[in-house]
Amino acid sequence: MASYEKALNEFDTFNPVRNLWRNVLIVAISDAIKIKNNIIKFKEFYEKRRFHEIDYVTLPNSDFAKVCEYAELDHNLVRKKIIKTLDNMEKNYDKDNMPSMPWKRLYQSKGINRESSGNYTTVSKL
Repeated sequence: MASYEKALNEFDTFNPVRNLWRNVLIVAISDAIKIKNNIIKFKEFYEKRRFHEIDYVTLPNSDFAKVCEYAELDHNLVRKKIIKTLDNMEKNYDKDNMPSMPWKRLYQSKGINRESSGNYTTVSKL
């Protein structure tokens, strides 16, 4: 516990108001990411819709700037990183980063085998 207090005193002071506004930003950003994920998955359904959650964190507005100010963050830098993250989500969605055989059962993998050691502990074998 002492090392935590020492680190807290050396680098930053505890500010509950700043932490509150940072949590507000976290919730706003996570909402935008969840919606962007649904938009990417179901393009046809969400094609012509506009979402305030994404607009709030990507388009310049005074509310977002004020929340970032209360959180002691630069709103332009935060917005740029959010836009970059959302763009990367869209770019990487179509890439084939899934396993070649996603239906392969866990017991068929090399790390796990279903062979018994002979020591049965289940009731059915007694």
